Amino acid sequence: MGLGILLAIVATLAWGAGDVFVRRAMFTVPAELVVIAVVGMVAVVLGVVIVSTEGLAAFGGIELAFVGIVAVMGALVWVTGNLFYFHGMRRAGVTLAAPILGAGPLFAIALAVLFAGERPNVATVIGAFAVVIGIGVILTDRNRVLR
Repeated sequence: MGLGILLAIVATLAWGAGDVFVRRAMFTVPAELVVIAVVGMVAVVLGVVIVSTEGLAAFGGIELAFVGIVAVMGALVWVTGNLFYFHGMRRAGVTLAAPILGAGPLFAIALAVLFAGERPNVATVIGAFAVVIGIGVILTDRNRVLR
């Protein structure tokens, strides 16, 4: 479990640093170009990691329907989501856009309750409430300068 937590922290640090670099990149190029570059880099890195750790056999036995579903999900969720997020980051800045994106688990909790019949425990509800309060504090900061 300790290694899992460490990996999650490193991933979070990398994601946060990525936001800063992406915003700086968008000073000179359009958000659409940044999304294309990010998608390309992710595809190449994932491909290299999969082939180097699992070999080409990792791609065997995959049904075409599965590939189609994953492609549609990736286009709708990841690519479109990043495009909107990058545009939001360009206009509002990382310090405002990142915490709003961090509210994604609230939607996951709500959808899990609505469509999967899950029931969150008390700790999950308290955590979700804390996220809502945090985002409310950030969004109501009257000293924030919006662009």
